[in-house]
Amino acid sequence: MIRSRWRALGPAMAAALLLIAFGCRLPAAPPYDAPPDAAASIEQVADRLRGHLDDGSLIEGRWVAWHMHSPLFWTCRGEGSVPPLGVPAYAAVLRVAELPSSLRVRFWVLTPDGAVAAARAARGVADQCVAGPSDAVALPFSRAGWSGTRLMNTEVEITEDGAEFTTADIVAARGHLLVEVWWSWPVEQGGQRDPYWIGQGMAAVTGVLTAVGGRRADITPVPEPQPGVSVLAAALPPPTAYGADVKLWAGLPEQLDLACTYTVDKPLPATVPTVSRILAGRVSVREDILHLPGAATAEQTRRMLITADSGRANTLGEPGRQPCDKSDVAEPVRIPYRKEPLTRGGWHGELESFAVRRARLPAVPTHWDSVAHVALAVRRGAVVVRLVWQGPAETDLAGTLRAGRAALMRTLDRLPAT
Repeated sequence: MIRSRWRALGPAMAAALLLIAFGCRLPAAPPYDAPPDAAASIEQVADRLRGHLDDGSLIEGRWVAWHMHSPLFWTCRGEGSVPPLGVPAYAAVLRVAELPSSLRVRFWVLTPDGAVAAARAARGVADQCVAGPSDAVALPFSRAGWSGTRLMNTEVEITEDGAEFTTADIVAARGHLLVEVWWSWPVEQGGQRDPYWIGQGMAAVTGVLTAVGGRRADITPVPEPQPGVSVLAAALPPPTAYGADVKLWAGLPEQLDLACTYTVDKPLPATVPTVSRILAGRVSVREDILHLPGAATAEQTRRMLITADSGRANTLGEPGRQPCDKSDVAEPVRIPYRKEPLTRGGWHGELESFAVRRARLPAVPTHWDSVAHVALAVRRGAVVVRLVWQGPAETDLAGTLRAGRAALMRTLDRLPAT
């Protein structure tokens, strides 16, 4: 455990100094409610936490989601457990009265068996972390009816300004709900066994989990499915609808960008109910569904998800000017980037597309040599859908674009009104 002269100041003074270090965030965070029943939907999770969002976590005026595709126990430097994919999810940074820093949370709504299985898989990851080169500590977690694992990692988080933090990470299940929550404190204030910061963090976590999971000892029977993104998630096609070899992808979005462009990894906004999954095979597909607080916010989000960020556009130029393999001297063959209005089945928005290939293709071309990209972002009321399809095009750029567009239209047509 690492100590410093700050430690001698005691917990109260240490907390005061940390308030300065973290920006003197005042007034104090409001208390969390303790409703009797668990949230029945991811929309209810969002409603219960809406008054506790940390404005200090805004990026360019928006909350950007803590990556929903990051593995469970991502603070462990080893292999992480795959998070639930294609199910209602929520991510946020929360203010709490017990800590000068924030809590980062991710919630998922699953079946009870699915939530327990995910929590058990995460425990296996924690055990691997403990058995590795670090001296991390994994302990059972049981608070407010939630059960899982608490991982205290002695690995420190190095920030851009050189500060170092010890992190605590919890993955737990309660009925149909799964959560990951973590907090951190400066390493000068203690390591993974520090009683003050662990105690304060555990008190904060208990308040948040009671607000979401309710205070009743038993939350069975499982609440009936509620209207919202859960209905849309259930309507998504099986992965094989996009191709016989297409499966759920357990990696990060940027690892599966067949067109080597920015679109696949456009960040989703946080603090809103979301369903997101990435599929991979001969083609790659990303499906994102978001339930925003209102139509105006939904339209702003829709435009953000389909329009190139100005800074990146200036750096990268027009999407699809070259394939991933840029070794050819000859000018590539391409169908230029195009964005067009799209109205279909009550959905309104835009569709973008491009295709490009090397002038001289190898005998067995891959997406590195020739690729087609189709994406759409549409809105109906306060719900936004973003779909991205990419696949190898070989010599038939136009035909592959038609195939990608048809695949996305079939998915869009499956989504019911909510």
